[in-house]
Amino acid sequence: MKFAEASAVTRVSPGTYTAESQPGWDIFGVINGGYTLAMTARAMGEDAGDRQLISISGRFVNPTPVGPLKVSTETVKVGRSLTTMAATTSFDERTTIISSASFSDGKHGGVNDQIAIHSSPPDLPPVDECVRLTPSPDAPLPPPFTGQVGVFLHPDDITVSDLTRARAPTVRAWFRLLDGELIDPYGLVMASDALPPAVFNSGLPMGWTPTIDLTVHVRDPGPHEWIRCSTTTRFINDGLLEEDGEYWDLKGNLIAQSRQLALLAR
Repeated sequence: MKFAEASAVTRVSPGTYTAESQPGWDIFGVINGGYTLAMTARAMGEDAGDRQLISISGRFVNPTPVGPLKVSTETVKVGRSLTTMAATTSFDERTTIISSASFSDGKHGGVNDQIAIHSSPPDLPPVDECVRLTPSPDAPLPPPFTGQVGVFLHPDDITVSDLTRARAPTVRAWFRLLDGELIDPYGLVMASDALPPAVFNSGLPMGWTPTIDLTVHVRDPGPHEWIRCSTTTRFINDGLLEEDGEYWDLKGNLIAQSRQLALLAR
């Protein structure tokens, strides 16, 4: 099933949408957070009309299982160039995500050329020299979700066990959707949570690293075929870690950024 179909929403009344989180888009029974947030963003995007998603933040209140979801949306403000939305996503009357988002008409009157300060795309070998993550029936990792998308890890960033020697907590990868599907802004939201946690490459124990909140800024809505991804963790304090993500197109332009707060695996 293509991502657009798997993340589709249906309007049932003003401000109320339904969606269906699909089997196989999960991390061992819990639906991937970026995928769920993308469905929430689609519902808000329906109410935002022809304005484009530029930023979304989600607070993950409860895990999202496979099955029917309800998204309740609210238009907070419609301005001259920006629309601000809010949404609550729930499963069986239990809140799973509380979100807010901004949608733009793209008319901000700024400099059109991108200016990158002290940043550049990750150094990645050709795709055929990277390692695609695919689920295995004989191993707990990678999780089922990786079978629904194309994640091709830099060979230096593959962690095979929690005994792996300590590395810089960074993960670099190529990312694409399957069957020729292009990546739109909602695909970028999903991609922001598609890589293994960068902290797995720090020598710390591997395990469930649940997301507390996730913010994604869309800098170029695309569509994109391939993107270059890099996620990094710099600080771990009191069992909490941040993970910063950068997503670049093939021309070297930054197309999205993310920041995630998560719990360190116990």
